Amino acid sequence: MKKTADRIAAWHADHVHFARLLDLLERELEQFGGAAAPRYELMEDIVYYMTHYSDAVHHPKEDLVFAVIKVRDPRLRRHVDELAWEHRILRETGDQLAHDLADIVNGAIAPRERLRRSAREYIVCMRGHMNVEEVEILPAAQRLLTNDDWPAVDARFGEVQDPLFASGADLRYAALREHIAREARQRA
Repeated sequence: MKKTADRIAAWHADHVHFARLLDLLERELEQFGGAAAPRYELMEDIVYYMTHYSDAVHHPKEDLVFAVIKVRDPRLRRHVDELAWEHRILRETGDQLAHDLADIVNGAIAPRERLRRSAREYIVCMRGHMNVEEVEILPAAQRLLTNDDWPAVDARFGEVQDPLFASGADLRYAALREHIAREARQRA
């Protein structure tokens, strides 16, 4: 069984991965109006991952952990309630961004500004959300949770592998993984 410290480290690792993808999404947005065209399919892969893994696995797991944290330290209730509310907002803004990207990829006449606005809204909300979790909630989780708290989470979700960053990851993300690896090689 994974220990609490390992669970918190995995939670943090997800945030690192999400931040990397948000950086990549921002770089693609910077292409608007530039010489190079944004890679909409790459953007679509990023948003698909964020709205499927983050919204379907990462955030629901957090919600279960938040419930325990709230009981054990009522002073964190406001932060936890706001973060749970933000999960719903992130789902809505992510869905809007996915819709706006799909419109452009499928040839609909849609203003780029609408896509840029929905992407910026999603990025800002996600970065702010992760920052509060990193600063307030992860340290509290490390302090408040025990190894005995995790079987309830596992019973609900099992051991879900990250479809992009885990070994044997989903083939849908092959192009995105290759792009991330190429960027890492260029920075080295």
